[in-house]
Amino acid sequence: MALGGRLATTLLLGALLAGCGRSTEAPRVAAAPVPEPPSTPAIEPLATFDSAWTIIGRTHWDTAYNGVDWAALRDSLRPKAAAATTQRALRGVLLQLVGSLGQSHFDIIPQELADVATGDDRRLELPRTAQVGLTTRWSPEGVLVTQVLPGSAADRAGIRAGWLLDIINDDTLAVQLARLPQETDPRRVMLSAYRLSEGGLRGAPGSTLTLELRDGANRKQTRTLDREPIVGQEVKYGNLPTQLASLSWERRQVGDKRVGIIRFDIWMPVLAREFDVAMDSLRDSDGLVIDIRGNFGGVAGMAMGIGGHLVDSAVPVGRMITRTQTLKFTMNPRRVSTSNERVEPYGGPVAIVVDALSVSTSEIFAGGLQDLSRVRVFGEQTAGQALPAVAGRLPNGDILYHAIANFVGPSGRSMEGDGVIPDERVAPERSALLQGRDPAVDRAVSWAAAAPRPGAGTKLRVTP
Repeated sequence: MALGGRLATTLLLGALLAGCGRSTEAPRVAAAPVPEPPSTPAIEPLATFDSAWTIIGRTHWDTAYNGVDWAALRDSLRPKAAAATTQRALRGVLLQLVGSLGQSHFDIIPQELADVATGDDRRLELPRTAQVGLTTRWSPEGVLVTQVLPGSAADRAGIRAGWLLDIINDDTLAVQLARLPQETDPRRVMLSAYRLSEGGLRGAPGSTLTLELRDGANRKQTRTLDREPIVGQEVKYGNLPTQLASLSWERRQVGDKRVGIIRFDIWMPVLAREFDVAMDSLRDSDGLVIDIRGNFGGVAGMAMGIGGHLVDSAVPVGRMITRTQTLKFTMNPRRVSTSNERVEPYGGPVAIVVDALSVSTSEIFAGGLQDLSRVRVFGEQTAGQALPAVAGRLPNGDILYHAIANFVGPSGRSMEGDGVIPDERVAPERSALLQGRDPAVDRAVSWAAAAPRPGAGTKLRVTP
């Protein structure tokens, strides 16, 4: 099942762009062009179009361009670019160009957002780095609160996991979702719901929002809350907007077994040492759970370093295939702790928890280790958006975000499209959340506590 259009970049940039929008009144479902006055002239329309077409034509790994006649597409769209008199019109043509490929990780990031990312225009730097402490996901019943951060504004106001979020300020989420193009893939629906809720929940520190929810008995509950800064380290990567990175870990007792749980929300180097510290603390655990739900990806190479904690020999987590070469992503065993002591890579059972918002590097990591039979995957099918991509500036100031390679797991299967299919599918259940349980993590912890320890000498399944 192939996913096309702009869902790819929307998924990857969903969390990134959420911190850079201008309004909580009408959250954007895709990384749409920034509104502008109609009189604003387009900058270098033909130079910009030709640049985008040439870059993709030169760097796309597939010389057949996923079945698109790339030269004919240029001939049909170039006159439209020449006729564009505003940035909005030009961006519309550029989006037709990148969207025609029907693949992930192709998009146009407006100059305004790119400038916020680099700090080039302080007038546009409107911080939206505050929230009220809610995590949400779409469910057939509505937008479901899946987590309430302890001590947050939402927690202090008595909001609980399992409640349904209906209205943010004056925006009814069900109405907003109904206005979107109808989707048959539940992963797209989950993305749209996430973007709507997250876009509305975020804002400037100290700003106020009013929520209308339904509690466990479906009674209407209204809360007016002040947004508070989101916990995390600021991360800037290339031309992409600033993101906050955070990692946490805990140990859970299951009978006479101890299971470690590590959660992190983005693949950025700033979290590499934190993961190493967590592994040192949990090394004696009987089982390990890595929760990367809602992790939109980041630096693909980190999958090798993190994976090295879990393997006892050098093995590939996958291969990146460009037009001219194939690069093997090899995980090398991590045999030195953060205190420079010699250690053995973790040899116990490992579970990975994913969902439809686990994207890109999250899929490379989970899918690769699943291919090797080193982990058991729990949760929901991932996004299917695993194409390595880069970002570059166009003559009009916008950023062309474009994939440059395909990525396949150790078995040769592509992560694009179907994504990672869990070994055990576990969706959020409202009844369980209302009881304070997290079905996917709970099931992963139970398995990790009961599974036999593979042992350091276990041979991993590798396909040449």
